[in-house]
Amino acid sequence: MIPIGILAAAGVLGGSLAVFNSQDNATASEAFPRPSGSTTPDASPSDRPSTPAPKATTPGNSKIDRYEAEINRLVNKARVEHGCAPLHRDPRLDKAARLHSQDMAAHSHYSHTSTDGKGPKERMEAQGYEDASSENIDAWPTTPKDAFDAWMHSPDHRANILGCQSKATGIGVALGGKHRAYWTQDFGYK
Repeated sequence: MIPIGILAAAGVLGGSLAVFNSQDNATASEAFPRPSGSTTPDASPSDRPSTPAPKATTPGNSKIDRYEAEINRLVNKARVEHGCAPLHRDPRLDKAARLHSQDMAAHSHYSHTSTDGKGPKERMEAQGYEDASSENIDAWPTTPKDAFDAWMHSPDHRANILGCQSKATGIGVALGGKHRAYWTQDFGYK
């Protein structure tokens, strides 16, 4: 028989390796330059997206809604601590992020490129958001804190979270699939 302490230690080590492996498998540098003609952080009326933002919906009480709200809280707390304004949730970015997490979970697929071949910017634009700045994804962590911590320990993911040029976010969590949980956070310039 193997002592329980050794099994527990092996489980923790295996879980830690999976977190680091999930970060290594994704290209964290999914960041996009500002649209041409937009050199200042404040958007002028001509820089606004052509499609108006839908009104934000009130978060529900499902586990997914709570997880998404907690990621948003953790990210905004870190941003404020580092001198950046909090991000506002944009329903278009939320939808793009949710659909991507659901696609990854449904197909046990882990990539910034969706199973239909679209990248993050294309997915955000398909939801009517024209000013995408970056995207973070993760797979395997089963709590918002674990996903957030994994992102903060990855230089490129951390840079996306603490990038003061981003003003909007969308968050999508899907439970299930090969890795048990899939996390997407999309960022936008407006």
